[in-house]
Amino acid sequence: MPKGLFSLIYVALALTFCQPCANAQKRHKADLKNDIPLPLDFALDYQLGLSDRAKVRGDSPLLENTALNETGGKVFSGFVQNPSVAALNLPYRWSFTIVNDNSINASSLSDGEVSVGSGLAKLMGTNSGLWAAALSHETEHVARRHAVRKYLYDVYVAAQLSYYQSLVRAGDKNANWSIVGLRIAAPIARAKLSRNLEHDADIQGMMLMAHEGYHPDFVFALHHLVRTTSGEQSKFAAFFSSHPRWETRDQRDDKAYADALAEFDGRWPDPSVSPGGTPPTVAFVGKATAIENKQAKTADLTLPIYCRNAVEPLTMLISFEKDNHPLQSTSAENRDEKGNLVFRRTFECSEKTEAIPVVAHLPASLVGKDDRKVKALVYVFSSNGTFVESFKPFAVHFPKP
Repeated sequence: MPKGLFSLIYVALALTFCQPCANAQKRHKADLKNDIPLPLDFALDYQLGLSDRAKVRGDSPLLENTALNETGGKVFSGFVQNPSVAALNLPYRWSFTIVNDNSINASSLSDGEVSVGSGLAKLMGTNSGLWAAALSHETEHVARRHAVRKYLYDVYVAAQLSYYQSLVRAGDKNANWSIVGLRIAAPIARAKLSRNLEHDADIQGMMLMAHEGYHPDFVFALHHLVRTTSGEQSKFAAFFSSHPRWETRDQRDDKAYADALAEFDGRWPDPSVSPGGTPPTVAFVGKATAIENKQAKTADLTLPIYCRNAVEPLTMLISFEKDNHPLQSTSAENRDEKGNLVFRRTFECSEKTEAIPVVAHLPASLVGKDDRKVKALVYVFSSNGTFVESFKPFAVHFPKP
């Protein structure tokens, strides 16, 4: 982003958070996540829920009476009855729905409905821990009235805009600059507010999971599953987005992980008998690199990775693309059911403090002479074939055999 644009946004953000009042010198910066008092009644919550329901569902029917509904409904019922939520005395008629739209998404309405797209529901299957990761997050959005906070932000900005427009009408031409600043910065500030509320729901949701007997590592397992399926935002796009990048969520949520883990361990010394069962294997990866080793006639891959809850060896499945097409295999030994080239590497995955990168030496004979410059895609699976994590695609150059 150009340096001048950053400066303009900085000034605009400062303008955005000025309280509109007659004495400009007494304005102060507002923390919209906490400062604005929420209404004591819930009329606004119901109004927003009613208006947003059509946006969430669209023309899609609800998925009903399936094993997915049964699993999600059971998890959700426990959350809304948990003392930390029940003690808030929210008047909502809590409900759980699955929208049959094939979307990989979950959402919540401010009047108590939590909804999951059927694409995400099928991805989670009947794994109650993954359902807990998704539904605890959305439950906390509702319980902490995040939709109302965002609506009040919009009201706040509209009031400022109206104030400065009144100054312009009164002959204050300098107020035009404040209006320009608001129009530039308000959407950016709203997106940041939304990302902060997402993080808040992550933190509170992990603690709610721990109370109900779901290991907090299911949060990271869900993050990795959705990111690999749906893709990752660029850092630039995330600056304007209402949701943080999955990588960012992992980093921020890890700071709250210890508290949730301590809560879970205190309640469930034997996690295998908890409602969520044995915690999932989760892996965290760094930047993969590849070196063309002409002497050994191999492409040497270095794959930084560490794990939690890995009690058995994991498998890396390495596939290749050229010009956005899968690379075909010339070897029956390194071929999948579609004839694509794959290379498998089994390894022991250690905890963070003991981890060393996995190194894979790929023989040059794996590829033909016209396919030496390719892109590698590396996926990590547990011993039973469950997806664990993936690396960002990276370039590989094979030497001549």
